[in-house]
Amino acid sequence: MIRNYLLTAYRNIIRHKLFTFINIFGLALSMSVCMNVIIGISKEMNYDNFHPHPERTYRILTEMRNPEGNSWKLASSPLPLRETLLSNNNLAEDAVRLYPALNGKVTDGAKTIQLNGAFTEPSFFKVFGFELAKGNTTTALQLPNSVVLSDEAATRFFGSVDPMGKIISLEDGSNYQVTGVLKPTPEKSHIAFDAYGSANSIDKAVQTWDPGKAYTYVLLKEHVNKSAMKSELARIASSLYDKNAKGSMHFQLQSLGSITPAWEETYNNMHNGGTWAKHMGALGIMLIILVSACFNYTNLSIARSLTRAKEIGIRKVSGASRKQIFGQYIFEAVAISLFALGFAYLLLMLMARFNLFNSGYENIHAVNASWRLILVFLGFGVFTGLMAGSLPAWLLSAFNPVQVLKSMPAFRVFGRMNLRKSLLVFQFAISLVVTIFLSAFYQQFAFMAKADTGFNPHRVVAVQLQGNKPELLTQELSAISGVEKVGATSANFGRYEGGRLPLTVSKAQEPVQVSYYHADAAFLSMMELKFVDGQNFIGQQIILNENAAEKLKVKAGQQIWMNDSTQVEVAGIVKDFHFENMGKPVTPLAFLPASDYNTLDLKVNTDNKEALNKQIAAVWDKLYPGQPLKISWLEEALYEGKSNWNDISFLGFLAAMTIIIAAMGLLALVIYNTAVRRKEIGVRKVMGASIRSIIVMLSKGFLKLILIAACIALPIGYFVSRLFLQNFAIRINLGMGSLLISLGILLLVGLITIISQTWRAARVNPVESLRND
Repeated sequence: MIRNYLLTAYRNIIRHKLFTFINIFGLALSMSVCMNVIIGISKEMNYDNFHPHPERTYRILTEMRNPEGNSWKLASSPLPLRETLLSNNNLAEDAVRLYPALNGKVTDGAKTIQLNGAFTEPSFFKVFGFELAKGNTTTALQLPNSVVLSDEAATRFFGSVDPMGKIISLEDGSNYQVTGVLKPTPEKSHIAFDAYGSANSIDKAVQTWDPGKAYTYVLLKEHVNKSAMKSELARIASSLYDKNAKGSMHFQLQSLGSITPAWEETYNNMHNGGTWAKHMGALGIMLIILVSACFNYTNLSIARSLTRAKEIGIRKVSGASRKQIFGQYIFEAVAISLFALGFAYLLLMLMARFNLFNSGYENIHAVNASWRLILVFLGFGVFTGLMAGSLPAWLLSAFNPVQVLKSMPAFRVFGRMNLRKSLLVFQFAISLVVTIFLSAFYQQFAFMAKADTGFNPHRVVAVQLQGNKPELLTQELSAISGVEKVGATSANFGRYEGGRLPLTVSKAQEPVQVSYYHADAAFLSMMELKFVDGQNFIGQQIILNENAAEKLKVKAGQQIWMNDSTQVEVAGIVKDFHFENMGKPVTPLAFLPASDYNTLDLKVNTDNKEALNKQIAAVWDKLYPGQPLKISWLEEALYEGKSNWNDISFLGFLAAMTIIIAAMGLLALVIYNTAVRRKEIGVRKVMGASIRSIIVMLSKGFLKLILIAACIALPIGYFVSRLFLQNFAIRINLGMGSLLISLGILLLVGLITIISQTWRAARVNPVESLRND
């Protein structure tokens, strides 16, 4: 029987190449998106699988409630909670804290890097199972001011030099001795700091019951019930707050395996993992796209089955049961679905391989197939085949052999087809909404990419210092032919990720919070910032933009206070410019000189990027051998960031996919409609109807469906797009032109789909249509 199914399926796939291609291509498009969602979820499911006792390890969450009844949940908990838990030896085998306060710039005297670290106990290694490549897990974190570095941080800081015993210094002046280096973890963990300092270094003054400081994990003893620990936590929490006066604090247990992905959102999380709510939303979108594509397969299968009616009738007359015919159609559906799965997999690999949509972030996940993932994909392919093939298999296997052998075109499967028409309207409405939104999205970011920012990034090369001192590199780079000027800055414009600086004219006034860059005079000159008052840096001064000067009500030459402790002179005031995203309003800004910078910018007089990059790389390799050079051309980097091509291309792919799926659904309806009206078309032609009138007759009903979809989608698309544009301070005006162009694209696709079939049906010789009747 299986052999017969295979042979019949092969013959039908080969005989109907166009239908086969449409089915496989349509399913593959939707399946590629679904597979991307599956890969994303599988990656999140791979977190925290290597820890030794996941079934007994819990993170303690804090739920805060104020007297008004409002509540919020924190991933963090108070620092003293660990000692309090361990005082009850009947429940916890061990507990560990992660206090993420080991942050900032760290130096060994020669090199400075940014470090993101946490303080913790020696039990960190026992509870989480991390191992050391160098050092001893028992003693590495026992002494105050000892630190264990991650493998990546040790390499970034010391290169090939052995870091053991080295002294590193933080910005606050504290010194730490390297006592260990972690082995690279075999799998992903939500705990991923650059360094882990000894908890004995924590100042006693900060060890309060503030719940926003640390992350506490507890390892329960074997055979200890989780509810017992919950009761203990409730007892501890009840002693902390007067419920009526100050609100209350409650502790909850979160198993290690449910941190990533999490079932609920928590504030103050140290890990940006996904949540099941986010994944369920993605799965919902995936299901809508998949069902839409499967319904198209159903329509096409039913339309094609009109040509296989006699086959069904003869097989039933010959003794085939409904079960066997049902199995045949299911087998064909699964076979086509598996072909589509293979095509979708190749499509996904190509998108990931050539970075079509995700240069720098993950819209399309890289495909790293494991046997488990392959099994999931195969199961998904079979499921898709069953979902797509079940309805046509059920309906067509129920055909009456006498009726189908006598006159199949008169047999209507769906009566008036209201369900299918409604779905078609829904598909085209969704397609038009996505197309309108894509048009607004593209126009907005194209406008932002070309708009005048107020500074000049043309022919500026940015070199990341990566903790190295700028003086020697500046001297060497200035000697390169073509380099006109070298300036230093803490960061380049385009995206502001710095802090805020409180400025005030007098200590009695409320300070103005100002964004700030560390920069030298050459950098401001290079960016061609226009001074409306005063001049560039001369010594330890400050430069403001117009917005900051207006709020502070100061002019060049006046003295202002920084941090309520340092008085500086305003050297000059520059014209407002967009140092952040063009969509954001200009906010108060200041420039300050500094001794250390993160980036060197080079103003050059050549467009020969390849040659200049090679010269800069030669200088870098001479000064810092073994350390990779990080270089970019500022104008290109800013354009890429502002144009947002990644999102535009991905949205374009989704828009094209929704239009193709809708067009295929329309194609199925047109094919079905022309097939069941074959006799009517023949009679009309015999009575003298022209081909043009028949095309109009067959097409107008479908055009009405597209126009109904347009009436629904145009206001929705316009509203959604306007809502999106409200996020930008400088934005385009979305006019009727964009809506009409989007509608025109959809109408063009619809007309091509409709006329390609109605013209073919109208040209059929009526003798062929009527000879069997």
